[in-house]
Amino acid sequence: MAEAKLNREYAARILGVGALMVGMCVWSLYDGLVAWPGHNRNMERVRPALLATPLTAEAWLARGDDGGRSPLEAAFAAKGLKPAAKLVKKLGELQVPDTAADRGASRAALAARVTGVLQSPVYSEHDLQTQFVQAAVTLALGLWAFCVVGRKARKRYRADEGGLGGSGFGRQPVAYGDLAGIDWSKWDEKGIFTLTLTSGARHTLDGWHFAGMTDIADEIRRHRPDLCPKTS
Repeated sequence: MAEAKLNREYAARILGVGALMVGMCVWSLYDGLVAWPGHNRNMERVRPALLATPLTAEAWLARGDDGGRSPLEAAFAAKGLKPAAKLVKKLGELQVPDTAADRGASRAALAARVTGVLQSPVYSEHDLQTQFVQAAVTLALGLWAFCVVGRKARKRYRADEGGLGGSGFGRQPVAYGDLAGIDWSKWDEKGIFTLTLTSGARHTLDGWHFAGMTDIADEIRRHRPDLCPKTS
């Protein structure tokens, strides 16, 4: 008797994807519930000192010749904190243009935008909500991957002298005489073939998802050579 059941390599890959999705879900929840609100609270503690020191974005981020702390890092360090990477990025995007003609017109506007950045939370409410949406999506994808493997793990395909059986074919066994046609077009390349029964029902058998499918195919070929491709 030939039997095909869940391919462990296939299962490991899908479960790995599921674990990755769940990991991303946990990471997103951590950012949305812990890390990012923490950066916002740190910003609240340092904000008075930042607003009391009118500097350009370049000045906030500039390091001394000795490569020491920038004024932004020093302001946070005074409270025993570190500036969030997103805050540094926001200020980095507000550099005064290099073109001399643009400097005068842009400096005042950029100064106002620097003040706006320092007055605002590092992570907005929209940023936090995005993390929760991402957590929901990745959790759903992770659970879907686990369900796919679990559903396939219960399936079996069997072939013996009496015909085809196992849960993969449904409740009723399939006699070889019930086979009306077989599509072998994807077998050589992808390990997939499709059975069409005289009742019109179809069963697609996948050798990548289920190990041992080659033995099933060999049994079918042996009992129904008339449904096999003609070789020259």
